[in-house]
Parts: sequence; C-alpha cells; structure tokens
Amino acid sequence: MNRHECRTIVMQMIFSSLDNESFDYQTNLNELAENFTMSNEDADFIKNLFDAYKNNKNEIIEKVSEHLKGYEWGRIYKVDKCLILLALSEMLYLKTAPHKVIINEVLELAKEFSTDKSPKFINGVLSNFVGD
Repeated sequence: MNRHECRTIVMQMIFSSLDNESFDYQTNLNELAENFTMSNEDADFIKNLFDAYKNNKNEIIEKVSEHLKGYEWGRIYKVDKCLILLALSEMLYLKTAPHKVIINEVLELAKEFSTDKSPKFINGVLSNFVGD
C-alpha cells in the first residue's frame, strides 16, 4: 500500500466520521486490514493521521474559517472539507512530508473524488498554510 492509498482511506474515514461523533475508527481500521494488504507502517500512518484529524478537528476548522473569503465552513462541499482536514492534519500535526507533497496528494484526491472546481478551491485554502 502506498501513501496515496493510505490518504484515500483516511479521507474516507474522515468523511464517515465528520457528522458522526460515535464513529469507531479502530473497528474501521480492523475491517480495512482484513480487506487490504496493509503493513504495520501503513496502519500506523493511517491511525496517526486520523488521530491528528480527530484531536485537532475544531482547531483546524477555526483556522480555515479565519482564511475563508466569501465562504463559510458550513457551505463547503463535504468531500472538500474532508480533503482540507486531511491535508492540514498532516501538514500541521504529523509533518510526515513536505507541504507541497501533501497538497499535491490532496489535489489528486480532489480530482478523483470531488468536483472540477474543487482542486483550485482546495489549493487556495491550503496555500494560506504553506510556510506556517
């Protein structure tokens, strides 16, 4: 499993948990491990990235909301929210890859899972955090 696949899984976990406070990621991760060939390193990356999101979700939303111009967090498409949360969880709290790499990965996920306009919007939001 590569990092792109791991990030895809975390994005889907964030999507499932975003409006569901009782989401059990450990059960979800155990089910994923049964269906995918996953190394301990992959499982740790997924767990750590999801934990970074879960533990810092409100702070990330607050930081993003400060930078939004002409938008409110509540108006953002749910998939785009998940991608922004994923990227900022990794960029601000895990710091496992350079910001440009993380942004590029998230933009690829946006092209795959979101609207045609989403990559440009997400890039604009995330560019506020490059260098922070």
